[in-house]
Amino acid sequence: MTNEPAQELTTTRIWDQISRVPAEHLKSFKRGGGFSGTAIKPMWTIHRMTEAFGPCGIGWGMTEPTFQVVPAGNEILVFCTVGAWVKENGDKSATVFGVGGDKVAAARSSGIFADDEAFKKAFTDALTNALKHFGAGADIHM
Repeated sequence: MTNEPAQELTTTRIWDQISRVPAEHLKSFKRGGGFSGTAIKPMWTIHRMTEAFGPCGIGWGMTEPTFQVVPAGNEILVFCTVGAWVKENGDKSATVFGVGGDKVAAARSSGIFADDEAFKKAFTDALTNALKHFGAGADIHM
């Protein structure tokens, strides 16, 4: 028997490791209707996941995204669902899911605006929403 204290394993170890976002990786945003908030730069989240688990596709990763295109009046919306997983102790853990969305075609006072990056934005939104389940950026989302 040793006199060393037992190393405590906590159920929030991963969460605690990836939850705090430095101010330089945050940006403010405003949406219609007066809604505003703070967004986390997506590459920070990907970087933190890589620091914590290793390269994407090896220590952590995502499932193939699925997209749903939805007509909404004179606009067109796209929604993406993607799963995210991590490896702990060499085993792939359960998959958690996130959903994101954007407008492919948005009505503006000047007419309809088509966004050729809407699918990418919806995917990024879905992935970062999934990674919140592991604690990525939790201090902002709480």
